[in-house]
Amino acid sequence: MIEKIRIKNYRGIKSLEINNLKKYNFFIGNNGSSKTTSLEAIFSAIPNDGNAIVIMANSRGMQVKLNNNNSFFYNSNISDDIEFTLNDDITTKISLKNINRLNNNLLNSNNYNEFIYNISVFEKNNKTLYESNFGIDPSNRIFPIEIKTNTEWNEYIEKYGRCFWISPLTKYQYGIAQITKEMIENKKKEYILKAIGFFEEDIDDIVSDGTEVLLSKKGVGKMLPISSFGGGLSSALDIITCLFYDGITSIFIDEAETGLHYTNFPKFCEVLIDISTNKNIQFFITTHSDEFLKDFYNILVKKRNEDITTYRFQKIDSDIKIVYYPYERAVRALKDGWDIR
Repeated sequence: MIEKIRIKNYRGIKSLEINNLKKYNFFIGNNGSSKTTSLEAIFSAIPNDGNAIVIMANSRGMQVKLNNNNSFFYNSNISDDIEFTLNDDITTKISLKNINRLNNNLLNSNNYNEFIYNISVFEKNNKTLYESNFGIDPSNRIFPIEIKTNTEWNEYIEKYGRCFWISPLTKYQYGIAQITKEMIENKKKEYILKAIGFFEEDIDDIVSDGTEVLLSKKGVGKMLPISSFGGGLSSALDIITCLFYDGITSIFIDEAETGLHYTNFPKFCEVLIDISTNKNIQFFITTHSDEFLKDFYNILVKKRNEDITTYRFQKIDSDIKIVYYPYERAVRALKDGWDIR
């Protein structure tokens, strides 16, 4: 469980600490308030193969190149390292200053023309767990080189588990047909049908050949493509299927309401909560929708589940300020017609 994070010198954030994280975590606020940036920081702080910040840039529609890698840094100031400290447990540092430590022979032998960044992960006693330099080739492909790890690194990977990122730009890139096919092959069809049942009660079967998802509806003589049920079902299923991935412990959803009609918010929130209740999955979610947040809280209230926290992000001058809303305060605010933006 991720309980807190400290962020330094990352994009629009000079320094920020977020505490009291729970199973369900909502980050809300105006555009430009760094709520998505904070989600990206948590995602990048989870032990991974070092390319998480590149994945985050791609999710924004940005292709990382040698001439824009400074955009990862606060005010593009590369003299200060990016730092993510997770649970006072491990710290990830990203730097552009370690180019002299990189063996140029390795760059040349691997067809990397340029060094692009260095990433190091430390335990709280400053013992190095992981270190890698990343290079970029003429086609702007980025790959790790000179990877160094110690024996404890895999323990931290196992401890924090796998994470999954979903945003408006990535939502349909994973291939719902292929994912559904794999889930059916892994004997998880019943879980998909249960999730679909929240939206369409008459669906009694699902098949996929990896290129198209077909649904069987009671009283209809032939299988129907999922697209015939509207884009909302595809959008919801694209997220819901992630809940069944083996080893997933955290899911990040940027603008969760995207692609869903507001009338389906309660159903979508209910299926997320229902399926994840007995799973060790933590959620980090941004939304611009008052209705979505209210529906999510309403379902938790009915289930008497208080394992949720909300942070409101505000940009004041050049600083990012956050306001913490514990369960009771958020419930009262939503009842009073709170405008989350």
